[in-house]
Amino acid sequence: MTRMLLSLLFTALSCVAFAQSAAYPSKPVHIVVGFPPGGGADVVARAVAGKMNEFLGQPVIVENRAGASGNIGAEAVAKSPPDGYMVYLATASNGISAGGVANGNLKLNYDIQKDLVPVVLLVRNQNVLVTNASVPVSNVRELIGLARSKPGALNFGSYGTGSSSHLAGELFRQMAGVDITHIPYKGAAPLVTDLLGGQVELGFVDVAVVLPHIRSGKLKAIAIGSTRRFDGLPNVPTFEESGVAGYEASGWLGLMVPAGTPAEAITRLRDAAQKALAAPDLRERLTGLGVTPAAGTSEEFAAFLRSEIAKWTQVLRVGGITPGS
Repeated sequence: MTRMLLSLLFTALSCVAFAQSAAYPSKPVHIVVGFPPGGGADVVARAVAGKMNEFLGQPVIVENRAGASGNIGAEAVAKSPPDGYMVYLATASNGISAGGVANGNLKLNYDIQKDLVPVVLLVRNQNVLVTNASVPVSNVRELIGLARSKPGALNFGSYGTGSSSHLAGELFRQMAGVDITHIPYKGAAPLVTDLLGGQVELGFVDVAVVLPHIRSGKLKAIAIGSTRRFDGLPNVPTFEESGVAGYEASGWLGLMVPAGTPAEAITRLRDAAQKALAAPDLRERLTGLGVTPAAGTSEEFAAFLRSEIAKWTQVLRVGGITPGS
């Protein structure tokens, strides 16, 4: 009799747990963006969230918690209840920060590989190497030749020390074997201003930031940082095509949730994001923003994140760079 009662109780509890998980989501889902409103990550997050609404049956609300290269938002989500209602928009900056942690030159109050779980890779940002129109080069080989003929004379600007644009330039410096000088700026806007004015010769920047200036001829696009050409600039080759074998420095955005989040919630979020990214209207909008839809599985995102951390750990170590300084 006792065994029968226990069996019935276990069955009842299992049914309740299943019903609760099957009902997910039963309230709005929040996507935390670690950067201010209006930036590239924020714009993409809002575009994707608006489409995910349709597949989750609940509002998907973007919440900005800016600071520390996205790590304030990441920590907030990592320490939130693991119920699937707080989601973090991870970025390339998180991979760089984790590389700094691995080097022992940066301390964080969370561990992205232990406290957060990958859901899905959303998009890849297209980085592009641009030069001021007056720089006498038209491709990477010519740029390398010029840099080697004038060691330390060419400057490349970035969004700040330890930023993704800085690390893209540092990776190029290391792989191409050139001596170019890093000039950190406080964001993309002042960097682009000085690129246009000729105060700095080179920049490794998001395509969306400089696309109008490339099309107007005020800046020259030398190479795309991804492994494939960008549809929005089909005539611009990759670094691989330009002779720097193995070079890749693309930004990215992906969804992560606190460790311990139920598998059912992760699956629902992943499926909703994948369906959203497959929608033609969203794909067209994202391409216009200079990003390429990615999707894939949670396991693929986890493997990609591990590879990113390993790569930037090495780049930071060789370059002696402290991210966030």
